[in-house]
Amino acid sequence: MSGKHAVPSLVLVVKKGNSRAEATCAETARMLAGRGVPFSLIYHPGEYPDGAVPPGTGLILVFGGDGTFISVARKYLDMGVPLGGVNFGRVGFLNELSPGNCTAVLEKVLDNGLSTEKRMSLRYALLRGNGERVQGEAVNDVVLTRGQLARLCNLCLSVNGRPFVSLRSDGLIFSTPTGSSGYSGSAGGPLMAPDLNTYAVTAICPYLNSFHPLALGPETLFSAYVGEPSPDIYLTVDGQESLPLAGGDVLEVRGLRERLIMADFGVAGYFDRLLQRGFASAGPDTE
Repeated sequence: MSGKHAVPSLVLVVKKGNSRAEATCAETARMLAGRGVPFSLIYHPGEYPDGAVPPGTGLILVFGGDGTFISVARKYLDMGVPLGGVNFGRVGFLNELSPGNCTAVLEKVLDNGLSTEKRMSLRYALLRGNGERVQGEAVNDVVLTRGQLARLCNLCLSVNGRPFVSLRSDGLIFSTPTGSSGYSGSAGGPLMAPDLNTYAVTAICPYLNSFHPLALGPETLFSAYVGEPSPDIYLTVDGQESLPLAGGDVLEVRGLRERLIMADFGVAGYFDRLLQRGFASAGPDTE
């Protein structure tokens, strides 16, 4: 957690076609205009023109669900601008604000400053058998998973260049702390506090339960070699990009420290949101 920072201007990103999100965004825009706070508006999905986030922007505020938030975060990781969200999705784990408290909370932020939290991301590189190299960055997770055929993926795993284990499973999930409450958590991976510089590796339905989830430091290089025979296997990044793989392909993953800057509005902490979203149940002595 860092100290509070002033928010001299904002960028509002709203999910196009969501009438509730658009109405709340319009209400927020009226409040900002009334206070003389500069802002710009972007509709998602849509074009993200150069200069859409002007230098000195203090906050990018996303009106949508977790998918919209992740998409915007991926787009602007290199900007170093704090991101916050107003939830209009089914889960909304990444979006701390609600339509009911958005304007009031934002006014307090404009008066008192914004707290932020830096989180890690994942850097991945796919080395194709034909010599091609595909690389990128993930906010939530990088997933290897089988396609429609009900055959197990044959993967040979290495850690820092040293062979580790052969794995037969429905796939493999690499997750940041931010993404640990998503697909990774559903597959039995650990829930990780968002400020940790750790990433998790979790097998999806491993054959004979032969692989336990791992928590690794960001500098650890984890590799997965796609063996033969190879069924339909896909690489999926943050649930938004998908690429078919073939035997002989190698996926390399490692962590990147402090890449995602999240706004902390002080409304609902991480453990509060775990309870609110049903990840844990409060006992009679904690209610």
